[in-house]
Amino acid sequence: MRYVTVFGAGIAGAALLLGASRLAAIAAAPSDASAAGPPHLAVPMVRRHRSRGMLAPTGCTTSGGKTSFAAIAGLSDVAGAPGAAVLGGAQNQACDEQSAIGGGGLNGIGAGGSAIDSFVAAGQGNGITGAYSFVGAGVYNSADTDYSFVGAGLYDDAAGAASFVGAGDGVFYAAQGSASVLDGNIAAGEDSFVGAGDLNQVSGAGSFIGAGGSTYAAGSHTTAGNQISGVDSFIGAGNQNAIAALQGFVGGGAANTIAATATNAFIGGGQGNQITGNYGVVAGGYESKAAGAAATVGGGDGNLASASLATVPGGYHNLASGVASFAAGYLAQAVNNGSFVWSDESSTTIHVRTTGPNQFVARAAGGFGLFTDASLSSGVELAPGSGTWSNVSDRALKVGIVPLDDARVLDKVLELPVSEWSYTTERGVRHVGPMAQDFYAAFRIGEDDRHITSIDEDGVALASIKALARQNRDLKVQLRSVRDQLAELSAKVAELERRR
Repeated sequence: MRYVTVFGAGIAGAALLLGASRLAAIAAAPSDASAAGPPHLAVPMVRRHRSRGMLAPTGCTTSGGKTSFAAIAGLSDVAGAPGAAVLGGAQNQACDEQSAIGGGGLNGIGAGGSAIDSFVAAGQGNGITGAYSFVGAGVYNSADTDYSFVGAGLYDDAAGAASFVGAGDGVFYAAQGSASVLDGNIAAGEDSFVGAGDLNQVSGAGSFIGAGGSTYAAGSHTTAGNQISGVDSFIGAGNQNAIAALQGFVGGGAANTIAATATNAFIGGGQGNQITGNYGVVAGGYESKAAGAAATVGGGDGNLASASLATVPGGYHNLASGVASFAAGYLAQAVNNGSFVWSDESSTTIHVRTTGPNQFVARAAGGFGLFTDASLSSGVELAPGSGTWSNVSDRALKVGIVPLDDARVLDKVLELPVSEWSYTTERGVRHVGPMAQDFYAAFRIGEDDRHITSIDEDGVALASIKALARQNRDLKVQLRSVRDQLAELSAKVAELERRR
């Protein structure tokens, strides 16, 4: 693939312009990271040892000049293999067949035939040991395996086969003038990708980090960047995010983690969120965790879905530890299987907690409202502090109003069977009341003959009470009349006896 040398010739003009002035600048650059200014602005003359990656090749010799080309404008450059070329710069070495270096200094394409058809465009201390690989520019970047790519940056390494690092850097320093150099962005997994940023590392095959990296304080790196050791996983951006599982996803944020036990897990963003269960989801928020299989946390602060299929949609310090449980709001705890808890913020110390499986528990100190129409005009309400439901009964919300014959209602009540009974689903609890079928047959009110609404039952009772009250009033009138008649008869009897 001799096109590499042709492509490299395209930057020959730039090498000519750099020439002696660039070499002089390199020679004058400090060789120690303790020099004034941030370390990544210095260009050392001698490449440092790195914890991984390759060093600039040494011992590379010319190939007799028959099929190689060294230096349009350069210093101590070597093209040491057939078809190799160095177009300019200083101390560059193209040591494998059909390899090329455009310019810069101390760049190397490794000896031993491993880096054929590879190209370093420019920069300082860049190295390639993989075949068909590329380093564009920057300082101390490496393309270590076949078909790998580094665009630019500092201490970046495309270490996996067919891996890609776009740019970024790897200088870690705590204070001005005091520095230690770490690896930069590293794409070590086969077919892995790091787009940009700093101190990002991918070791899982087919995995992707888009950007982001370390955090900063007072102008200095203070932490490592994003890391993926899982296969086919993705981190979009942010810092200190980590995925150790297969097919994990972190969109962004900071210090979010997907453990190796959490296959196919998803974190959208936020900070300090964790997933340890397979198929878990944390959409965002702060320091929340999905620990159960297929558990979900929507967001919020300090929430935990620890059981399988458990859900916390958001809120503050909620716990869903029952299987298929749900906890939302503020200090809600669904600790039993199949339970649902909603908690308001009326107390910052008292948790709302289930006591058994399949419960629905809710706290709303401002009252409850359940409405059955779009305009909120029909339904029931539970007032703040109340223990009874209020039915909507506004005259303005009613139609077809017809007066009742109270006496007729009372007659029907007298014929209505009223029994003592228990629901088949209850354990020994007794109730008193009519059957829905008898009630409907007597009064033809309600939706069907299987239900009795409390407002209908109350209405029948009130009508019956009115009829009884009217009968009682009439009886009192009759009794008063009888008493008056008796008093009059008594007076007449007394007058007759007096006359005898």
